[in-house]
Amino acid sequence: MKHNFLSKFDVRKMFPSRDNDSHKGDNGRVCVIGGSIDYYGAPIFAAMGAVYSGADLVYMFVPESNFDCSRSFYPDYIVRKFSGDFLTEKDLEKIINLANKCDSVVVGPGLGDKAETLKALIKLIAKIEKPLIIDADALKVIHNVKLPYQTLITPHRGEFEKVCNAQFPNDLDHQIELVKKTAQILDLQILVKGQNDIICKPDEEYFINNTGNPGMTVGGSGDVLAGFIAGLNAQGATLFESACIASFCLGVAGDSLESQKGFAYSATDLALEIPYVMKRIVG
Repeated sequence: MKHNFLSKFDVRKMFPSRDNDSHKGDNGRVCVIGGSIDYYGAPIFAAMGAVYSGADLVYMFVPESNFDCSRSFYPDYIVRKFSGDFLTEKDLEKIINLANKCDSVVVGPGLGDKAETLKALIKLIAKIEKPLIIDADALKVIHNVKLPYQTLITPHRGEFEKVCNAQFPNDLDHQIELVKKTAQILDLQILVKGQNDIICKPDEEYFINNTGNPGMTVGGSGDVLAGFIAGLNAQGATLFESACIASFCLGVAGDSLESQKGFAYSATDLALEIPYVMKRIVG
């Protein structure tokens, strides 16, 4: 099988343009819904990905226990809070109201899998009216909810096996076929993270990204990726284009860091590298 590997030329063609006469908010509003008392860093990483993608405004909805650290981490974030240490149904109305005022929404990073949270997620996702990136623990409910018209999931290999209830093959040809089949059955877009990222639409259009290195297994890199995708989507790229651009550019960021530091780099390093990579690739 001839494979569609992403190149910098593909990324340049997909990259969203910016109007010289635009104003604050015109170039993307992102909402990140995540965090729990155990995982406060994940939504912060996702918000970093959105900020360094070039999005104008990044909102975070996090638990009360995460509020102060999220608000103080960067002044760039606009932070709101749940009423407790994890997401429950009593917070849904205010979250949905904010999410639907944004251009793109990320849900899942660090939310945890408490029964109350998963129950709330089913109702939350059903009410989102904007393009949605589903990551981490939120992937556990996708079979139990009617998904928005534009949805992208970003599982790693283990998470994808649970989504499709099948073992992920070892050879690339069979991996692509399984991702295509799953995208069709679930009627959503998929980015499976791995040595080769596979990005696929329900109509079987796909790309493979082979940038990156084993240092990107560092905790938080997937959260940065989810926020990066949301930021690009909020600026005008389609979800599929955003996933392709973010996958390629974040991998290049990892390769750049590996040349400087070996594998001893962090998710924060990856996020901070994003603007420099985009400048080199897109100009």
